Amino acid sequence: MGIKIKQVVLNKLKNSRKDSLSKKVNLSLLDDFSFGQYNELEEAVSGLSYNVNEWFPEKFDQWFDIGRDIYAIYFQRAEPFPTETDFNTDEEVLNKIQEAADELGIDVTQVYPEYFEHKRLCEEGQALLAEFASQGEEFLRESKSV
Repeated sequence: MGIKIKQVVLNKLKNSRKDSLSKKVNLSLLDDFSFGQYNELEEAVSGLSYNVNEWFPEKFDQWFDIGRDIYAIYFQRAEPFPTETDFNTDEEVLNKIQEAADELGIDVTQVYPEYFEHKRLCEEGQALLAEFASQGEEFLRESKSV
C-alpha cells in the first residue's frame, strides 16, 4: 500500500506542477493577443458589427439620397431657376424701357415702377448663377473623391 500512496502523491505533485506551468505559459500567451483578451475583442467586434450592419447602410442611404437631390437640381435642372439667357433677355428689355423713357423725357419708373428692383434682381441672379455653377463643379469634383 505504501507504494500506491507514494504514486498518488507523486501524480498529484506532477499534476500540480503541470497546472502551475500551464498557468504561466497561458498567462504569457495572453499578452500576445492583438486586441487584448476576450472582452476587448468582443467590444471591437461589436463596434465593427454596428458599423457594418447599421451605421454604414444608414449613412450610405443618406449620402446617396443627398447626392441624387443635388444632381437633380444642379445637372438635371429639376427646379425652374432662371437661366443666364433669362437674365440677359430681361436686361435687354430693361434697356429698351430706359431708352423709351429717355426719348419721352420721363423718369423710367413712370414707365416701369419696379425698373431698378428688376435690374438689381437680374444682377443678383447672375451672381448667384455663377455661384450655382461653381457649386455644381465642386459637387462633381468632390463626389469623385469620396
